[in-house]
Amino acid sequence: HSGETEDASWFLRWLQREFGHAPTAAVGYSLGGNMLACLLAKEGNDLPVDAAVIVSAPFMLEACSYHMEKGFSRVYQRYLLNLLKANAARKLAAYPGTLPINLAQLKSVRRIREFDDLITARIHGYADAIDYYRQCSAMPMLNRIAKPTLIIHAKDDPFMDHQVIPKPESLPPQVEYQLTEHGGHVGFIGG
Repeated sequence: HSGETEDASWFLRWLQREFGHAPTAAVGYSLGGNMLACLLAKEGNDLPVDAAVIVSAPFMLEACSYHMEKGFSRVYQRYLLNLLKANAARKLAAYPGTLPINLAQLKSVRRIREFDDLITARIHGYADAIDYYRQCSAMPMLNRIAKPTLIIHAKDDPFMDHQVIPKPESLPPQVEYQLTEHGGHVGFIGG
């Protein structure tokens, strides 16, 4: 899930052990960007990276989950939800009983928030999807980022609304924020 930072922390430390103190930058896209922001905030200067870039991160997971149920964003929600459900169905077929729901329940899931409520939150120890979203949203932690970090969002990102745009005064000086007019969700095509 997008607040689980342990794997990334372990990997960055492994890189340092294997290759020494080589210049290192971490890049996170979408939910991985939210996770990276959480990691940067939690570990501060102890994290073995020199800089970070975060692209199209949904820093307010709850607000983004509601936004994805509106307008054209529903197309993206349906696509992502179908991927999540297919992966969960494969897991249920290969390892029956490993998820907190059965195949019939999985087939009835219609929203990502519902998937997170029934599966993601439960298997990771959260009370429900809202608890998961609130504990794992990076927005409240951005002011604790200690490493030089570039955050890039687009105004036309279909997964997000104005609530994921951090206020400049809430960001520390080592965080640079870029908000583009266009770019969609990790698009940023130009020429």
